[in-house]
Amino acid sequence: MSRYDESRAPGIGATLKDARRRLDMDIREAEERTKIRTRYLRALEAEDWEVLPAPAYVRGFLRTYGQILGLDGGALADRYRRSVEEPAPAAVAPPEPVLRNRGGSGSRPPSRNGWIAAVAVAAVVLVAILAVIGLTSDGDEDPTPIDPAGRHGDRGGGGSGGEEKRKPIDVRLEPLTTVRVCLVGGGEPLIDSQILVAGGSEEFGGEKRYRLDLVGGGTVRMAAGGEEKKLEAGDDASFEADDAGIREIEYAGPECP
Repeated sequence: MSRYDESRAPGIGATLKDARRRLDMDIREAEERTKIRTRYLRALEAEDWEVLPAPAYVRGFLRTYGQILGLDGGALADRYRRSVEEPAPAAVAPPEPVLRNRGGSGSRPPSRNGWIAAVAVAAVVLVAILAVIGLTSDGDEDPTPIDPAGRHGDRGGGGSGGEEKRKPIDVRLEPLTTVRVCLVGGGEPLIDSQILVAGGSEEFGGEKRYRLDLVGGGTVRMAAGGEEKKLEAGDDASFEADDAGIREIEYAGPECP
């Protein structure tokens, strides 16, 4: 597999398109082999990032597409992260100069009426704040909101497992056998029913919950939520991961997501 040379190579999109054409592969064949939709493949080659989903998905697409084309997919994803994901530092506006002696050397000091008006306004604001505090402190405490999602797999108990209380986590997959994988995060496919081979690894981040489907079984090592597990299945199986760890759930495939 060729090493992606960022210093001399053309842009990400041009690199992908040139490699595909050298292989005499049309976009439909690329879609079939990568399981990535045609519109996303075209967007990658055109560097039309706004058409694509979240950056984590784009990095996954670049790894998969690059590997199919004989490129270093990891290097392409890394270049995307540095050149597109990392925003340029925002320009800091210079501080507004202090205006001194606006009225000239002969200007008069602030009038007494101005101070009185300021004190009156502050008093009104204070009364309003006290009134709001009094209204909100009446009655019992509001009950903890119940998560309406009610999806299986939560182990928080007592409402503590609500999705809004989950923290974003990173997930890493290392196939130990050749396996067809579907990985879903945020309702979008990160790995869309693709075949992974032993020896590689895939990493994603930024989502609160992930679903992993092993289509037809297989063995992978999964790290997520501070936990690492070796997942083995002789047939179709699904697993779920969040900040509480990794657990097996009812098979949710073969559709991805």
